Amino acid sequence: MQKFTLATTNDRLTSAASSWLEEALFDGAFAIDCTIGNGYDTLFLAHRVGPNGKVLGFDVQEIAIASTREMLKFAGLMDRVSLILDCHSQLEKYLLARTIIYGAMFNLGYLPRGSREIITHSQTTIPAVAAVIRHLTPGGRLTVLAYRGHPGGLTEYGHLQAFFSKILPHEYIVEECTKTIDSPVAPRLFRVQNVRGTSSVFPP
Repeated sequence: MQKFTLATTNDRLTSAASSWLEEALFDGAFAIDCTIGNGYDTLFLAHRVGPNGKVLGFDVQEIAIASTREMLKFAGLMDRVSLILDCHSQLEKYLLARTIIYGAMFNLGYLPRGSREIITHSQTTIPAVAAVIRHLTPGGRLTVLAYRGHPGGLTEYGHLQAFFSKILPHEYIVEECTKTIDSPVAPRLFRVQNVRGTSSVFPP
């Protein structure tokens, strides 16, 4: 069972996720935004994969797809992104057997300024995370930002923590991050890196 460390940061956890993930991305990379939400992670990934890369974005809400599409069109990046109205648990249906993922992001919870009745659940989140990990290239990185302060959030976080603890440490390194000022309902960020066949590890 993997015993991962708890790191602290002064940065916003969204920034800690993107700044760490960008080191695994380059022009021509393939990445996935597994929870489009407000579209900012999709936009970040689209910039990082460059004109020769590709991003898949998933969300179950049409409003998230529509607003993200407008944002990408305005930025001139729509040609490198495919937006999919489907649950992220189904993402493997959209991948070829040998698809290689260099980076993927989950931003869990509910849609900001949307309905708080529509939230992510571990029953679909964990299969999606497992699917990403199966396709993650050596050196590839995955971030999962879990919000614990809304109904259902703490349960989802606990299931994710249990899932990550079972990942073999010689194949994947898992780090849990929190803000310097923490609380029992504050969000937590999981950072996962595939270290099979690579000497790359978390930066200091």
